[in-house]
Amino acid sequence: MLKQTLGVMLAGLSLTFGGPAAAADAAADFPSRPLRLLVGSPPGASTDTYARIIAEPLGKVLGQNVVVENRTGASGIVATSAMLNSAADGYTLQFVYTSYTLAPSLYKDLPYDANKDVAGVSMVVTSPLTLVVGASSSLSSIDDLVKLSRKRSLNYGSAGVGSGGHLTAEMLRLAAGMPAVHVPYRGAAPAAAAVAAGDVDFAFVAQVTARELMQAGKLRPLAVTSTQRTPMLPDVPTMQELGVKDYEFFNWFGVVASAKTPPAILDKISRGIAQVLKNPDVRARLTSDGSEVVGNTPAEFNRFLLADIRKSGELVRQIGIKQE
Repeated sequence: MLKQTLGVMLAGLSLTFGGPAAAADAAADFPSRPLRLLVGSPPGASTDTYARIIAEPLGKVLGQNVVVENRTGASGIVATSAMLNSAADGYTLQFVYTSYTLAPSLYKDLPYDANKDVAGVSMVVTSPLTLVVGASSSLSSIDDLVKLSRKRSLNYGSAGVGSGGHLTAEMLRLAAGMPAVHVPYRGAAPAAAAVAAGDVDFAFVAQVTARELMQAGKLRPLAVTSTQRTPMLPDVPTMQELGVKDYEFFNWFGVVASAKTPPAILDKISRGIAQVLKNPDVRARLTSDGSEVVGNTPAEFNRFLLADIRKSGELVRQIGIKQE
């Protein structure tokens, strides 16, 4: 009996001391095959663009390819679900943005718990949005938008319910007392294209998303949502300059993984991202549209995510956004 008891105790000790060692070994060998970086937006959207900017250099740092996969739908929920349905081994990650922390307040039946099931790896950048209208339209200012709304109801496009474009437009609608109907698209790029085509009156989109259409003379920027003008659009005023008091909004973008992923692996990926973000070429590409590079630890990003979920819930209730 004593021999059996000692055997059980020794087995328990081996598990206790072997667990961290096994985790360390797993991190040391990681990665041994290509990684997937899921994106909940279509190609051309800011989320997709930023993900692709860091994917290739991150693969070089880690020694394995990082392949971007677009899993569009439901403001990133489809991509998050796909990530969580994959093995929690660090080989399937997701590049998320602002809508991720809004989803818990907008959807009652999320297929996951954003507070418990997902772990932050690193925030990558923050980015202001740009209020754009079609270049062929007669609109050239916020005042023009407000005046037009007195004649007819306006409509605006966004990447979907709870996206940065949705929030910022609702903030303007309330601040200006301007009737406007939300028209959700499957990403910011289709929303920007809809503005250029005249299908909707305006949209708030990331500068990286609107850049090509602006350069092609199809979109006209009216304002930026940051408190200071951006290097990419130095002649475009801020919302506050145009008299929209206390108006400020930034999209944020970062990498997350399953919360069941070994911490040592999360740390290794995070350190890899930090190394990538020090690369001058990568920094130049990420900041060319006025974005700011961040880069932080899993613990720091987790604290931000949890705080932003609470903050977003308050904002959703204040604005009165409902799931559509």
